[in-house]
Amino acid sequence: MPASDAESGLGLKPALATVPSWLPELFAWKPTTKGNQSLVAKTLGRDTAPNIADGSQRASLGIAGYIFDRLQIAKETEDDDESLGKLLEVSVQKHLTECFGSDPKSGEWQVSRNSKIWDFWQYAHIQELKEAAEEYPDLTDLIAGDYLIDPDVTVGVPGKYGEVLRAVVSCKWTIRSDRAQNVRHEFNSLIKSRRGRAPHLVAVTAEPLPSRLSALTQGMGEIDAVYHVAYELLREAVSEYTPLTLKKGEKSQQEHLSAMIKTGRLRDYQELSSDILAE
Repeated sequence: MPASDAESGLGLKPALATVPSWLPELFAWKPTTKGNQSLVAKTLGRDTAPNIADGSQRASLGIAGYIFDRLQIAKETEDDDESLGKLLEVSVQKHLTECFGSDPKSGEWQVSRNSKIWDFWQYAHIQELKEAAEEYPDLTDLIAGDYLIDPDVTVGVPGKYGEVLRAVVSCKWTIRSDRAQNVRHEFNSLIKSRRGRAPHLVAVTAEPLPSRLSALTQGMGEIDAVYHVAYELLREAVSEYTPLTLKKGEKSQQEHLSAMIKTGRLRDYQELSSDILAE
């Protein structure tokens, strides 16, 4: 069913109104591997897959395909996840800069990419650790590489003793187990090595599979919340998706999604700037 017909027939919001204005430019259909061609064709009725989907997972393809259909995505691309991740970082940095620049409370805030963690007051001492490790290599294991933290997007605010790190935004186009572990490790290091107030530690993603999103939202608090760039469409897509089978005791994608929303661990990207602004 065309997206416009779905919107009028089901009383749904216009799809573009539910996502950031820059997002549709990043979405595109991509070629799939030979091994995934049959599943992609059976699930989506075409030979290309959404560039947020795992071509080997029916649920990922079905949910992502629904989101793309609602947004009427037609563009095709061969960009890989790494380049898309960088584009996501740039888009988030620009968007947050616009949001904070238009608010008197945050007019002097700085939103940056590729900042060094020791540029901020709570972590200034890490510069000394880095220099010590360079001079005495045996200290590297003791320091545990805390000075190697390289945040995607940072929000800095003026403070009494220097610029204070208010938020770190980790941008992951999609979620795989190694990426989830990297985010957790980085944020854990930021929590343990700070001197002063901890910053907001959040992730932004376009991952369509709730079971993979839960790899970031579960845990003891390394991550404050995960913000999805197509949150409303994700909720629609998951509610429409019907799994073929579920193993005994296996949670459905809807159960994963509902649990994350109920606990506030998965949120709409549209709320990110206001959440960072809030005390």
